[in-house]
Amino acid sequence: RFDSGILSPVYVDNRLIISDPVSRERIIKNLVSLINKIGKFDTVAGTATAGIPHAAWIAQKLRLPMVYVRSQPKEHGTKNQVEGSIKRGQEVLVVEDMVSTAGSSARVVEALRKLGAKVDHEVAIYTHDLKESKENFKRMKIKPHFLTSLKTVTEIAQKRGYLKPDQVALIEKWAQDPKNWGRKMGFE
Repeated sequence: RFDSGILSPVYVDNRLIISDPVSRERIIKNLVSLINKIGKFDTVAGTATAGIPHAAWIAQKLRLPMVYVRSQPKEHGTKNQVEGSIKRGQEVLVVEDMVSTAGSSARVVEALRKLGAKVDHEVAIYTHDLKESKENFKRMKIKPHFLTSLKTVTEIAQKRGYLKPDQVALIEKWAQDPKNWGRKMGFE
């Protein structure tokens, strides 16, 4: 089950990447290449918690400042939602590990914009490419950029024998109506 409450037959655990230096280096290299094609940024913002390590590695490679953004402000101490320094008018790139509905992306973008940041782009390793995420990005006026997607991952997994055709069909059915899939399948 995702943070959004959606029940899914698929879970892409990008957190495993932090423990694999070879994969991590390859992914960061590809994200940096993608970012360089998008444009120039003043600051990199990682989404707490899974986007933080990737944002840190990207910021280091690009020699840029980095901040991270919680989904909610802290309830103690500084009560900050954004940790690090943001100046009004800075071009900020949001870094997420994975996008399902883009709900967490929306909260992060809103927090950064409240501080006066200019946020137009987000990069992520992976997207489920759900209709809801496309709608959220459009509403936020954010251009999303991804290294890979559900469609690509399932195609490759099937070709390599990790998924059978009926499993791919199940995943595709889920992607068409993720909010109601669990109920329709009798899981809820």
